[in-house]
Amino acid sequence: MKNIIIILILVLGIVSCTKQVETKQVKYMVTGLSDPYQVVMIDAEGASATQSVSPGAFDYEWNKKYEIENGEPVYLYIKFKEDIKDSPKFNVGIIIDGKYNYQRKGWDKNTGDSIYEVKISGVVPY
Repeated sequence: MKNIIIILILVLGIVSCTKQVETKQVKYMVTGLSDPYQVVMIDAEGASATQSVSPGAFDYEWNKKYEIENGEPVYLYIKFKEDIKDSPKFNVGIIIDGKYNYQRKGWDKNTGDSIYEVKISGVVPY
């Protein structure tokens, strides 16, 4: 009987120490571009995914939503030719559970030949 009680206590201790994996909704978003552009992101499986986007209008919003575990990396990179320096609508962001965690309103780098780049990376918070 004593051994059964010890085993039950050990099993309860192990079960109570296991942590549930929590996920958060991650949304990658780009707005304010009307010319075609390239997007590279980390998808729900943790792999790099590339997509070509042809918006056609400034009010077009490109976005992708995933459920990602806490502590996982997020990454969004866009490459485009459109000059957005005077565009108030340009916005690149990573939104986690409805809140902007990472956001850019302008380009990070001009690689020449009027090619602009924006790169955002981070981690899904706990």
